[in-house]
Amino acid sequence: MQLNGVPNDTIQALNGIGCIILGPIFQKLLYPLLNDHKIAFGPIGRITAAFITMAAAMAYAAGIQRLIYNTGPCYEEPLACPASDSGRIPNSVSVWIQTPVYFILAAAEILGFVTASEYAYSKAPKNMKALVQALTQVTAGVGSALGMSISPIMEDPHLVIMYTALAASMLAMTAPFWWWFKKYDKIDEDLNALNLTIEEERADTAQIA
Repeated sequence: MQLNGVPNDTIQALNGIGCIILGPIFQKLLYPLLNDHKIAFGPIGRITAAFITMAAAMAYAAGIQRLIYNTGPCYEEPLACPASDSGRIPNSVSVWIQTPVYFILAAAEILGFVTASEYAYSKAPKNMKALVQALTQVTAGVGSALGMSISPIMEDPHLVIMYTALAASMLAMTAPFWWWFKKYDKIDEDLNALNLTIEEERADTAQIA
């Protein structure tokens, strides 16, 4: 893609910028607004929305990749054809067209990973919070391992297929996840109250001892 003097690291930093911008918007505006209108959007609902949002990001990435492959000078062989002048001339697509992907991914991270970490911490017993958080972080490592396992197909001209498959797999998991775990949104407050009661009883026991 045409960088026009912009370093690759700058583009990747858009994800962090998106998290910084969207985080307060979600926490201070979106969630309270939904709550004021009596619209249920509990932790399981947020994680489910993250599946859909992530799928949208991958679908957009697939569209961008198709645009790249449909654009000269090298079409499905970016930087690899003779017209690229030994890899110095990219296909005529601006790198900034990727910007929405990073912001959509940021929204998915806030809805999904942040919510999952908060949920795991709030529901875990006090003496197991560190362990539960560690197990939550392991999921990121598993995701990285899966990414490494599919790295052989992450090259031209197969990238459209890869992004499309990722979007499809995320959508395919959305309905089963929601169906299986939606009951926990209905008892979320009860779980919080139960955890608080258990902690109070332990504190009372410790004082007696």
